[in-house]
Amino acid sequence: MVQIEHECEQDIYDWLALERIPLVGPLTVAKLVESFGGPSQVFRASAADIRRRTGLSERLSNSIAFYKPQAQEIRKDMDLLKHLGAELITRWGVNYPSNLKDIYDPPAILFVRGSLLPEDSKAIAMVGTRNPTRYGVEFARSITRDLVRSSFTVISGLARGIDTVCHQTALKEGGRSIAVIGCGLDVVYPKENESLIEQLAEHGAVISEFRPGISPLKTNFFRRNRIVSGLSKAVVVVQAAKKSGSLITAFHALDQNRDVFAVPGDITNERSRGPHFLIKQGAGLVESVEDILSSFSTCEFEKDRNEAPSNLIPPDRLEVSEVARTILHFLDLDPTPIDLICEGLKMEPGRLSGALLELELLGLVRQSPGKLFSRVAL
Repeated sequence: MVQIEHECEQDIYDWLALERIPLVGPLTVAKLVESFGGPSQVFRASAADIRRRTGLSERLSNSIAFYKPQAQEIRKDMDLLKHLGAELITRWGVNYPSNLKDIYDPPAILFVRGSLLPEDSKAIAMVGTRNPTRYGVEFARSITRDLVRSSFTVISGLARGIDTVCHQTALKEGGRSIAVIGCGLDVVYPKENESLIEQLAEHGAVISEFRPGISPLKTNFFRRNRIVSGLSKAVVVVQAAKKSGSLITAFHALDQNRDVFAVPGDITNERSRGPHFLIKQGAGLVESVEDILSSFSTCEFEKDRNEAPSNLIPPDRLEVSEVARTILHFLDLDPTPIDLICEGLKMEPGRLSGALLELELLGLVRQSPGKLFSRVAL
């Protein structure tokens, strides 16, 4: 395994430059770093060498080899990180969260305000609606309080509503809490949580996969949610609609072989639909913190990594059509916009959509919000 420590500003500059290359996401960065040893070596490589050593497509290898870093913009990011007292850590560094290394697509780079400690591996994610009822708020406070008293770090996404309640309660109880945000560390979102962000940076951490200046775009929160679940041993959904970011976080958790728990509620309330759906699918029903703690005492706080996650049985790997095979060969592990796929393959949109659907149903391709498609590692 590659081990990289940041001993000078040039290292940080190179990582920030690598992160900016178009169409290069965390999985491609991992391939490059593990093939060449670090970002500086990647920038010295030719397109042919990149393609030969990583197996990346010619299109992407050329994009990497001929990329010209925007030095002024990168220096600006470095100054912002220094001003915030933030740290850049990588998947190959000693401070990278151990839980997050386990997931399918761990971020190659994390920007961190505050501190990440070894004991943060004992963590539970608490997520829910931005518009909770009084019942939801009180239950979230109660569960968070009891988790902190059981020495758990509480993970959430700093959104309004349940997320904010859980962060605030954890800090009030003298515990640790980590917020994962979907924008740059210099962007305060939501605005009313500015004070909370400072408290989290002092008594826990605020982390992001996104460099300074990145706005809280909708597609960013899909990526943010996989980190919330990835940092945790389990996810607890308090109140959420059936189609919500909280449910996406729960599905990420299943995909990552984490436990999922849900809090039941009023059957006439839309915000109970999400938890009730999860319970029907096999999520643990939570009436008190003991329902969560008993799960960990049974498995001694470690999941069996060979056990398939419940209700997430991968589809059979069947033979695919010639068109689908062509698409698979074109796609990389990092998400690519459908219009770029269409342009790159010179394929009629209707035919492309049909083949992508075929591959999705077979579990060979995954779709991310914004019509982004990536190949699934087999």
